[in-house]
Amino acid sequence: MASSSPAPTSTPVAPPLAPPADCGGLLSVTEVPAALGVGLPGSVSYVRGQPLPGIGRTDRITCGYGVVVGPDGKKQPPQLEISVSSYTDDTAAADRIEITTNDRQAAGDRISTTTVGDIPAMLLAGVLGTTLVFADGTLTYSLSLVPGVLPADRMAAGLTGVATAVRANVTAPG
Repeated sequence: MASSSPAPTSTPVAPPLAPPADCGGLLSVTEVPAALGVGLPGSVSYVRGQPLPGIGRTDRITCGYGVVVGPDGKKQPPQLEISVSSYTDDTAAADRIEITTNDRQAAGDRISTTTVGDIPAMLLAGVLGTTLVFADGTLTYSLSLVPGVLPADRMAAGLTGVATAVRANVTAPG
């Protein structure tokens, strides 16, 4: 008489995190003032990036907040820009942060360390603005503010506040 073995059980694996489908999934315009400490005029821009297999990038979303029309009638660069990218693995994501930091330092930016929650982050301050970058597993985050949006002594706190809100939105279940 043949005995039947119990069917193997498998533990469900959570799907890898990916950037949200739209800017509202990163940070809604109503969340900006609380997260940044100041409201931004204008509209929101949206760009969906392409996968870049050579660096392990599988997806990217970039949203610009505070896009205004200048005196010349042309749209100005966003006052706050947020990019979230997904990578094939944690190492590829961490490598992108290191490469970005090294490139910005070579270009003359001042580099300092901070945290977003318990995640190490790099603050890159240059003449074109201040950028906060960090990796969280297979995701990278890049948040940039142009000069003048916040006083220089509040840039790090403002970017960290936005990063905390964006990370919570991106990693929220369902």
